Amino acid sequence: MNKKEKTENLKDEKPLNATQTPVEMDAPAAEAAPTEGTPQEAAPEVVSPEEARISELEAEVARLTKEMETEKDLFTRKLADMDNYRKRLVRDKEIAIQFANERLLNDLLQVLDDFDRAIVVGGASEDVAAQTEGIMLIHKHLTEMLDRNWGLKAMKDIVGKEFSPHDHEALLMDEGEGYKTETVLAELQKGYYLHDRVLRTAKVKVGKPL
Repeated sequence: MNKKEKTENLKDEKPLNATQTPVEMDAPAAEAAPTEGTPQEAAPEVVSPEEARISELEAEVARLTKEMETEKDLFTRKLADMDNYRKRLVRDKEIAIQFANERLLNDLLQVLDDFDRAIVVGGASEDVAAQTEGIMLIHKHLTEMLDRNWGLKAMKDIVGKEFSPHDHEALLMDEGEGYKTETVLAELQKGYYLHDRVLRTAKVKVGKPL
């Protein structure tokens, strides 16, 4: 190539602009290249099935522990209530036993008042018959009150009746051919019933056949 042809070729080439770069990068390569100053996204944490199961079990243990504490507190409260209730029952029972005879004693106070009046009257009078009558009235008042209010009944009219080991206690015995059965000959101490139960047997003398 002669000098003239080289000169013409140089004239045909255009000069590069200031904004043009000698080499252009492919679009995919440019997108893949990281830009300086842009934050990288954190990769998601991978949890294994074993770790997930452990987390579930720990949560279940925590739930059960809380439930157990609640039930324990409830049980403690109920136990304390039961203990207080038991103590109250014991206290009420002691009070009931202590004052169980209050009504009976109130009834007996009236009899004591009668005796006080009889003593005053007896001291001012020498009438033995009047004093005896007063004592008999007090005795009648007492037995009627005990029968009416407390179910205490005396065994009456037992002399001449057949001996009963359930109601009577033989202290003396008289054997003879004149007795067909064991018969109450005498009342040595009066017996009493409390309602339908024998409270005290009558002490008696019994006639026994030979």
